[in-house]
Amino acid sequence: MITIAARIARVVTGASTASLLHAIDDDGLEIKLEVAPALARAVVPGQVLVVQWSTHTVPDLTAYAPPQPTARPIDPIDHEFDIRNDTPAPAASGRDIIDEFNVLLGSTRGRG
Repeated sequence: MITIAARIARVVTGASTASLLHAIDDDGLEIKLEVAPALARAVVPGQVLVVQWSTHTVPDLTAYAPPQPTARPIDPIDHEFDIRNDTPAPAASGRDIIDEFNVLLGSTRGRG
């Protein structure tokens, strides 16, 4: 399982079916996550998004041909959202995201 912690740079709302969480990790890599608008209401720039992911091969499905990707518009995904509702992030602090995440969780010494 891969864990990524990234600071939320902006929350883009406007589409009635989806909101965009745009986060950037300490290496400058971007994570863009579509969520239901109700889930994005409490999210603000400056918070930390923690994503855990992994990939798996499902033996029963490997015999089938993978689905063909559907054609996407030439415009980047950001154009699918109403940029007028874009919320900018506050200025970054001197600590990195992992340090702040560890402070939030507390020290693991003496536990378990």
